[in-house]
Amino acid sequence: MRLRARMVAGGLRRMPTRLSDAAFDEQSWSSGPVRRALWNVTSSDIATIVCPTCGASQYAPCRTLRDRPTTALHRGRTLRYLNVRFALDLREPHHRSVQRRSGLGLDAAGLRAVRMPHPQPWRLPLPELSDLINVSFLDLTKVVTAQACGVRRTGLDELLYGPDRIEQSIDALTYALYDRQIRREIRILSGQCDETARNLKAQQQAVWQQLREAERRLKAKRVEELTTAGVLPFPPATDDSRRVARAWLGRYLSAEKDALVLEFATAAGVPTAAAAPIRCIQEKITRCIDNGWLIAPLNDAVRSVLAFDESAFRKRMLTDAGRQDERDDVLCHPLVLNRWRDQLNESLRAVAPGADNPHTKHLTDLTRTPTPRTTVQLKQLQARRRLFAALLQRRAEAVRLITALNDGLSIAERGDPSHALLKQAGDQAYDELVRRHPDLYQRIRAHLAGFETRYGRLQTPGSRTRLREQIFEELDRAAVRTPASVTVRR
Repeated sequence: MRLRARMVAGGLRRMPTRLSDAAFDEQSWSSGPVRRALWNVTSSDIATIVCPTCGASQYAPCRTLRDRPTTALHRGRTLRYLNVRFALDLREPHHRSVQRRSGLGLDAAGLRAVRMPHPQPWRLPLPELSDLINVSFLDLTKVVTAQACGVRRTGLDELLYGPDRIEQSIDALTYALYDRQIRREIRILSGQCDETARNLKAQQQAVWQQLREAERRLKAKRVEELTTAGVLPFPPATDDSRRVARAWLGRYLSAEKDALVLEFATAAGVPTAAAAPIRCIQEKITRCIDNGWLIAPLNDAVRSVLAFDESAFRKRMLTDAGRQDERDDVLCHPLVLNRWRDQLNESLRAVAPGADNPHTKHLTDLTRTPTPRTTVQLKQLQARRRLFAALLQRRAEAVRLITALNDGLSIAERGDPSHALLKQAGDQAYDELVRRHPDLYQRIRAHLAGFETRYGRLQTPGSRTRLREQIFEELDRAAVRTPASVTVRR
């Protein structure tokens, strides 16, 4: 199985096809990403086309998952604009065949094709800098690294860590952190414990501190939004054994409970489509998209990825991991996110041994326990650790997106006009189950009685989930012994 080779400034770069020793192409991974041609475009230019990621119309700003305008452009819109304006292959990047091109002709009137990389992009005027970091991830990485290492400028902090771009800046800081670490490790392991190695360590520490601070900002912003929407604070777990038994009875007889909720909700005037039970997270996401609560168009590209088998999906994931400036927005679609994260976890477990990493939580420091290696071994190690770092970076992005998706789902449900009626229907359904199945309810209460205090409050020493599973297993055994006396759960 082969992955496409993509055109970059200076040559072709080929991605690994399997997670094995033969998959690590030292020419591509040992030296890090190669800067592609930086097209001389602005945000207003890119806004002249429809965004394939969020569906924003021409000249309109991109929209967030929760339908808010954002100054940050979706990566899919930028890539599609470059394809259209400069007559590149309009097929998706992973479907393009390898074509060696001698160069672009510049005969068109007013065409400004490629701009020279700026050695210190943080010195550019803010409007120009904003356009640059919208188009170039590597320049965004330069700027966030410089800011972490002490560069101060009016408006720079707001530009990088405002609500529109904080998550992209966190992603760039994550890349910069692993890049400095790997470069320092290889330098020290090759015997060069010099000033450059010390500078890389200082930069790594500065970037790490800025990354933690940015993550704290993002968490504070998330908590504020959830609190304003009424999602937080979560109500504390009840210690009333009667309410716990009632809730567990509903979970044990979930099919019957869902039918009762549907009956009571429709009787209260809730549309049948809104009252229908949701069986999985995919159904929940699809309902929110159909209702317009989440902005994530289900286009042909997304449907194609959803139909991929494991091999094709792994290929797509690895292709994306090797591209910093040309990300695959389809993998960020809400219906694809969980599979993307799971595939990243699986690939990290496969790559970790070859990257000399004892776990998949983060990149460990190899300089603490140096092992003698030849030049060839160091080159292979660098390639494997860069792949491992790229997968870690993508997994962190996937987790942030899943968290944002879950927040969006919670806020959308809270804002649904039917929310209060559905909650009331749920309470009625639980009460009706207790009335219909008093024997099951009393059996659950009897199991919980051993954990009640003298005042009737419930105190479980371990996990309630495990206790609930044990009670359900006992109810199942009782149902086998006396099948006529209980309703078998779904």
